Amino acid sequence: MLLEGIKIVEMGQAIAGPFVGTVFADLGAQVIKVEPPAGDSARTWGPLDTNGDTGIFHYMNRNKTSVTLDVRQPEDRALFDELIDEADVFVHNLRPGVAGKLCIDAETLRKQNPRLIHGDIAAFGHVGPLKDRSGYELALQAYGGILSITGTPEAGPMRAGPSIMDLGTGMWMTIAVLAALMRRGANGEGCTLQASLLETAVSWMAVHLSNYVIDGEIPVPFGAGHQLVAPYGAYQASDGPIIIATGNDSLFVKLATALGHPEWPKDQRFRSNTDRTENRAAIDALVSETIITREAAHWIELFADVQVPCVPIQNIAEMMD
Repeated sequence: MLLEGIKIVEMGQAIAGPFVGTVFADLGAQVIKVEPPAGDSARTWGPLDTNGDTGIFHYMNRNKTSVTLDVRQPEDRALFDELIDEADVFVHNLRPGVAGKLCIDAETLRKQNPRLIHGDIAAFGHVGPLKDRSGYELALQAYGGILSITGTPEAGPMRAGPSIMDLGTGMWMTIAVLAALMRRGANGEGCTLQASLLETAVSWMAVHLSNYVIDGEIPVPFGAGHQLVAPYGAYQASDGPIIIATGNDSLFVKLATALGHPEWPKDQRFRSNTDRTENRAAIDALVSETIITREAAHWIELFADVQVPCVPIQNIAEMMD
C-alpha cells in the first residue's frame, strides 16, 4: 500500500475530519480514530444497521481502528499522548476553541512531537471576524455563494445534494498533509495545516468569481444548465429527461446534424458558443421541440454513435445497477 508505515490520529466528527482519515486509510496508512465518550455524531445520522450504527458512519470510517477517550481525564490523556508521540499526523475538525481548551492544539502537540503534522479543519477559517463561528454544510453552501447559483430562479436556492463543502475541505486537507509529509521527508520537520469550509466554497466558486470580476454581473442559477455553454442541460424526451452536453462548436454541429437540422450551425444566432449562450432560449427551444418527439433511449443511442455526450438522469438504484 502507498502509505504503509504512516500513522494518522484522527479526532473527527461527521464528515470533513473523518473523510481525511478515510482517504489515508484507503491508501494504506494506519488510522486511529479517537472518539469522545458520546461518540461521533454521525453514528446517529440515518438508518441504523444491526449494530446500531449508520451507513454514513461506516462509509466515513472504514479501514480505521477506533478508541474512545476523554482527554480531560488523566488516564485517557496519557493514552492519547502515547498515540501522538508515535503519530505522523493528527487531524481534527472540532468546533472553534475546543482544541485549545483540550490542549490538543497545534502549539501544544507539536512541542510534544516536533515531527507531527497537525491538521485543523474549521468552518469559517482560522483568522478574521468569523473564525469563532461554528458551521455545517448548508450554512457554508449559503454563505460561500453556492446556494445562489444552484437550483432555478423559479424554485429558489437548492442545497447541492452531496456534502461538497465537507468532502472538498477533507480533500484539501488530505492534499496538504501529503505535501507536508513530502517536505518532512526532506527536512524532518512537522508543520501546522489549516483548512476551512468557507475557503472550499470560495475555491468551488472560482469560475463564477472570475467572470464576475470581468463583467460585474452576478451569476444566477441555471438548473441543470451552465451559464457558459449552450445547448447544455436537461431536455425532456417523450418518456423522461435526458442530459445533453455540447461543450464546444464541433459537438454542436454533430448534435444539429443528428437531430436533422444541419442548418442550425449556419444560423448567425448559433454559429459559436458565445452566440448560442446569448441566444440560449432560442436554441434550447429548438432542441427541446425535437427531443420531446422520441423516447430517451433513442436519443442516448443516437448521440452515442456520434459522440455527443448524452445520458439519462439516474437515481441511486439505477446508478448502482
